[in-house]
Amino acid sequence: MSLRNLIHKAITIYGHETPRLSFLPENRYNKQMFPDTGQYDWFSGQVLYCLIRHLHPRRILEISTSCGYATMFMALALKENNWGMIDTHEINPQASHAAQRLIMGHGLDRYVNFRIGDARETSLNSASDYGIYFLDSAHTESFLRWFIETHILPASRIDSLLHVHDILPRSARVRRWGNPPFPEALHSRGTGGKRPGHKWFAKSIARFFRRPALNDEEDFFEVKVYPPGPGQELETCDGNFTTEAALGNELVALMKQGNFVYLYDLAGEYPQLEPRKYNHDAVGRTDAQGQAMEWNESLWCHVTAMKDVYRKYSSMKENQKKQ
Repeated sequence: MSLRNLIHKAITIYGHETPRLSFLPENRYNKQMFPDTGQYDWFSGQVLYCLIRHLHPRRILEISTSCGYATMFMALALKENNWGMIDTHEINPQASHAAQRLIMGHGLDRYVNFRIGDARETSLNSASDYGIYFLDSAHTESFLRWFIETHILPASRIDSLLHVHDILPRSARVRRWGNPPFPEALHSRGTGGKRPGHKWFAKSIARFFRRPALNDEEDFFEVKVYPPGPGQELETCDGNFTTEAALGNELVALMKQGNFVYLYDLAGEYPQLEPRKYNHDAVGRTDAQGQAMEWNESLWCHVTAMKDVYRKYSSMKENQKKQ
């Protein structure tokens, strides 16, 4: 079954349960619940919930926990299944403790195993039979490569799914709220005429998310800005600001169509799962017309497909080095 059809089936069967999630904030920047960072988006969270309800995974690997918003969607689904465990890793003790308070406050702690520390160390002895691999962490090519090589290539189940957050299709056209795709200040920070997406932006992201320091690979990353399209008055970008997203899109380009899905492309098909309202300032993001929206930056793919294309991609890169 194609991944798109699998998601459709999961939403068809379990979408009626998503009103139970209404106590969770719909906007990712809810400072009362999540003081440190923005969180997982609402549509992606509901899809995550429905998939877990449908697939009944015994084990889920999550890197990173942050303050536990995505963890809540997963744990609530496991509770309904009365089955399963999340192994979640977070480098920031304060964020992990906030997540633990959140999970325990809703009586979900029996479904979550918290680990504090650098996931590159704390997850090394993890099992190889996870049903879902959930990555939303340091958004660099090197970290994505580490995750694939450490957890995806050794994965033993043929039906496992991989999720990577903060990746949009190259065809996406989005904006940040109240500005061109980037703050005006970023345009004037001595980038030699280049568009933002360089070291200053990478460092600001590292500070904001309090993740392991982004390395110098980000120095060479540029974000392309597109002029207004037909019927549009605003410039846009594709929303991919990291080398993780760049690598992710390269790998997806090698996959067969049924083996992956971007939720950005899917959200419009399920209006019943979209937020009831948007707070412009809280969401911080818009579509190409400047209307507040979530970008739904989730990539899902079959683990077996990721294994195949990553090996092909690595072989291609090695051959290029030899030439």
